Amino acid sequence: MHWISIPFFDDFFHTHSMTKSLKARQIVIEAGRQGAEYLEIIESGKQSSVEIVVERGAKATIFDCSTSAAHSVKVTLAAESTLTYVSLSNASARKLTSTVGQGAKIHWHCTTIGGSGDSHELISTCIGPKAESTVDWIFSATGKQKQSVSVRNIFDAPEGKGEITLKGIAEEKAFVTCNGMIEITEQGRGTNTYLTEDVLMLDATAHVEAIPALEIRTNDVKASHSATVSRVTAENLFYLQSRGINETKARQMFVEGFLGALTERIADREIRAKVAEAIIRQQR
Repeated sequence: MHWISIPFFDDFFHTHSMTKSLKARQIVIEAGRQGAEYLEIIESGKQSSVEIVVERGAKATIFDCSTSAAHSVKVTLAAESTLTYVSLSNASARKLTSTVGQGAKIHWHCTTIGGSGDSHELISTCIGPKAESTVDWIFSATGKQKQSVSVRNIFDAPEGKGEITLKGIAEEKAFVTCNGMIEITEQGRGTNTYLTEDVLMLDATAHVEAIPALEIRTNDVKASHSATVSRVTAENLFYLQSRGINETKARQMFVEGFLGALTERIADREIRAKVAEAIIRQQR
């Protein structure tokens, strides 16, 4: 185990051969660092884990495209720090956690493609006043693939904020379980949060369980949730086919249109393109 310390004046390289790809176990983003580029993490093998510390006032973007069969990430954000964490997983189990300090912000962009029953779990806890935790999670399962996605935002300090948005596709005989949870403790007064689960079934043979939940143990909060499961019908596909679009292309259009709202939230253009390409490959 070793630490890689990223100085506040040291930009990350991110284009082509200049990409800084690190098999790091522990990474520190030093106080005050305001890098505009992103750090790419690539782990492989049966099992891997990464611990990331974002020191006070630092700001960074991390793109994690590890291929380990089981991959865990632990993030700690000090006061007033900001982290954008993009996680792209192809059929591997992931366990993600974050602890968010006073005035700090984390934005998780997670994408899960395929799977064979693996568990994908994220727990983010706001422990400081005015901390912010936002989670956008895209998932796509086809064939006989199985996925279990679980996200929990915990607000354990006053005036926290953040949303969970889970948005996914299930095709053919895929089976997806989608669990979103917002927990506000006795210390979480003044919290403002929302949970959305939105799933599109492209085939009647797909199976989806969308389970949103709230647990609120204080007053003076704004918290709500919604869950929607929609279906693409044979008539929908026929309509496009009647206009010269074959079924494969029509299905791809539904997927790209449905998931595009979340991919567009990824600010870095290069990372956004890589995530979009991974989604498209699933349709081929």
